[in-house]
Amino acid sequence: MPNLRRSLATAAVLAAAGAAGTLINPAPALASTPPSCGSVRQIGTTRVLTVGGMQAASVKQYYGCGYNYAYIYVWQQYRETHSNWDLHVHVVDHTDSGTDYGMGTLNNTTRAELWGAPAPTAAHCTHATGYLNSTGGSTSKVC
Repeated sequence: MPNLRRSLATAAVLAAAGAAGTLINPAPALASTPPSCGSVRQIGTTRVLTVGGMQAASVKQYYGCGYNYAYIYVWQQYRETHSNWDLHVHVVDHTDSGTDYGMGTLNNTTRAELWGAPAPTAAHCTHATGYLNSTGGSTSKVC
């Protein structure tokens, strides 16, 4: 019986330490993967969108399965203070500046994230652009 009490006490201490660590040093939210590719990696910088003085969303560009992907994630503090929003993302190919690739759009949604469609732009210099309602921003150029 003493071993059982010690095991339970150890488990309780570890659970409390884990919870405290989460509150003190939260890990950054990790993006899911796009429906068409199970393994992607971020390329370029993350762009943070600020709406009404609140940091509200992140825009990122990913590469995987031979394609580039635009991605936007709406932060929890924005989701908690708004009933719905519009999201739009796309990849910009610097060799074809008049065309947006890999677009994704959600209007009047409460979803936290949106992946754009696979963009066949991996052989070119690109960046991702995302919009939360009418506030937009772009990631860095990646070649």
